[in-house]
Amino acid sequence: MFRHAIRTLRKSPGFSILVIAVLAVGIGANTAIFTIVDGVLLKPLPFQDPARLVAVDTTTRNEPDDTSYPDFLDWRTQTTTLERLAVFATNAMTLTGTGEATSLNNAVVTADLFTMFGVRPIVGRVFEAADDQPGAARTVILTEGLWSSRFARDPGIVGRSITLDGEAFTVVGVMPASFEFPFTADDPVQLWTPVLASSSARWANQRDASFLHGIGRLKDRVTIAQAQAELSTIAGRLAAQYPRNQRRGIVVRPYQEALVKDFRVGLAVLWGAVAAVLLIACANLANLLLARGSTRRREIAVRVALGASRAQILRQLLVESLVLAAAGGLAGVAIAVWGADLLVRVSPLQIPRLHAVHVDRTALLFAALASAATGILSGLVPALQLSRSDPNSWLKDGERGGSGSGGARTRQVLVVAEMAISLVLLASAGLLVRSLVALQRVNPGFVSERAVAMQLLLPQARYTNADAMRSFYRRLRDEARTMPGVSSSAVATTMPLSGSDIGVGFTIEGRPADPGARTSAAYWAISPDYFSTMGIPVMKGRTFTDRDSDRAPDVVIINEAFAAKYWPGEDPLGRRITIGYNNTGPREVVGIVGDVKQGTLADPARPQMYAPFEQTPWPFVVAVVRTTAAPESAAASLRAMLARIDPLQGVGEIRTLEEYVARASATPRFTAVLVGGFAAFALLLAGFGLFSVMAYSVAQRRREIGIRMALGAQPSDVRAMVVRQAIGMAAVGLAIGLAGALGSTRVLESLLFTVRPHDPATFAVVSAVLVGVMLLAAYLPAVRATRVDPLIALRTE
Repeated sequence: MFRHAIRTLRKSPGFSILVIAVLAVGIGANTAIFTIVDGVLLKPLPFQDPARLVAVDTTTRNEPDDTSYPDFLDWRTQTTTLERLAVFATNAMTLTGTGEATSLNNAVVTADLFTMFGVRPIVGRVFEAADDQPGAARTVILTEGLWSSRFARDPGIVGRSITLDGEAFTVVGVMPASFEFPFTADDPVQLWTPVLASSSARWANQRDASFLHGIGRLKDRVTIAQAQAELSTIAGRLAAQYPRNQRRGIVVRPYQEALVKDFRVGLAVLWGAVAAVLLIACANLANLLLARGSTRRREIAVRVALGASRAQILRQLLVESLVLAAAGGLAGVAIAVWGADLLVRVSPLQIPRLHAVHVDRTALLFAALASAATGILSGLVPALQLSRSDPNSWLKDGERGGSGSGGARTRQVLVVAEMAISLVLLASAGLLVRSLVALQRVNPGFVSERAVAMQLLLPQARYTNADAMRSFYRRLRDEARTMPGVSSSAVATTMPLSGSDIGVGFTIEGRPADPGARTSAAYWAISPDYFSTMGIPVMKGRTFTDRDSDRAPDVVIINEAFAAKYWPGEDPLGRRITIGYNNTGPREVVGIVGDVKQGTLADPARPQMYAPFEQTPWPFVVAVVRTTAAPESAAASLRAMLARIDPLQGVGEIRTLEEYVARASATPRFTAVLVGGFAAFALLLAGFGLFSVMAYSVAQRRREIGIRMALGAQPSDVRAMVVRQAIGMAAVGLAIGLAGALGSTRVLESLLFTVRPHDPATFAVVSAVLVGVMLLAAYLPAVRATRVDPLIALRTE
């Protein structure tokens, strides 16, 4: 039977190649997206008993937030539902003494984190409790990648001292390449250090310094609900004991869910899009098989006359469909391997574990199941239609047109389904595109053209106090001003839209402080020329000058959102606020500047404040230069400038400001492009489906059309007859598709910006596009119908 199916398909190679190509794209796209969904959302974390791992975080305003080290100690001491509890954070450390100074991504962790995961190092040991104590000897664990690239896999690395941020750390172990934690999207962790033996130790005794993330393991037979109830009680006790903890809660979630919760909707939308394309491909294949089956009716009738049962005919036709689907599946696997790798490489989605995604046995099993399902779904309807037809009428009719009203109705139903699914996809793509256009029109609050930023982290060992940081800041500022091709330069603590924001609490002079309320704003320490270099408008008052030094009265500049929230209808200039950093005194508000987008372009305006770097130096430093030449050429000059200032300082990230803005809209752009591409392909398939059905219908009605034209029907009458049939199918498909789109686009709400899920303009445009494509697909066969010669049509009958 299999060999006969192969021989049958070889008789019509064009048909077979077309079907295999369409199925390959559909199955390949589905397998590629499934590979990403499986690798990111479904696969268990590569740790011991991952189902018992939970994320434990502070909550403010019912949203998960960072945790302070003192809060963590209280949780760990008081909990009885968690077997273990650890915290972690990431920062950068500069490795020197092994070639060029290099900035590495480091994870600061508590000592029992590795024990919680049940992982073993390649060589050496994991951290012990003694390593994570105040005053303990500094220790570090390396990744296998760093061990290979910088230490040539030296087996004697354990016990060896390396220099990080200017201080000696003793290597105690090397973790295998298969171990990755924390999961980062773009810059993998390369080493681990204990919390109390790293630069983070400076904030370890401050309950206001929230910079850690918690992870725990539930005790055996303890549920998440039980752990949540206990930790909520602990949060209540801490709120009663510490005023700063009022309005703070604790949330306990499965760790894997917390890791990927922000990406579920986007991945679900992508998978829904490719699934819709495969459904349309199945409907097209079923239509093609129906049309092809009608040309084989004499063959099937002869087989039945010779004794073949209905089950045998059904089985033979299904085997032919499965052979086509299997061939499409094999080609689809090749597309999936290439496509999944391409999506991982070009994707701007900051998804943990994405870089480790690849087509594996699970993905191959999915491809096999998808191929089998496609073959059965697309082949079953044509097989049932053909197997239950009356062979006697076929043998009597000879070559007379018509395949039966049942077959025609089935083909029309399939085309209606294709149009409905296409409309749902088009509506989704239209909403995402409109949202992207609105996002790209958002003013980030600064001028991004011809500007470059270089991020740095000053090591605490060499920059031990504020004076040392001021000295570096002054040299950096002066050197940047003399760089060739630089029109202006500035220094700041962080960059807008960089994902690295500093939030600092404050109090307003003359207003009673509410101990349960957290007043905080985004904070920047900047050089005097920061606003002019960044292109941030000064709305009122003045900017900083060189006279605003550490010896001058403390001053601060706020943004419009800050003024509107805390001094509505009043003039903030001359008012005084106290910033909760470095124990400085009250600062006078001397200026108001425009709002700057902080996290993403879609974020609403938030309170922001700026202080002179000289008055509040930080170890976080960003040098910004605006150039007269191509900004990309400034990277080498920035590196050379840093080498002159401090040869031991590792170079951090160097990016143009345009890159920061582009990255802020990269995820919605990527999603819109993918969904839009799949929607366009679905529309093409639906148009092809209608075209093939109408072309076949015209071919089957040649005798009827010939008689009509012989009796005086005009070509316009024939075209109108054919187009009316298509319009009827399009109207039904449009109605069903609109109903489906109104329900399904609600899923997109979290992905949209200033666009409603039921936006009338979008639905009107995509409906018009679909109708236009359908009319074109119907008009071409209608024109062909008018070219039928009545005499030839009647003679052939």
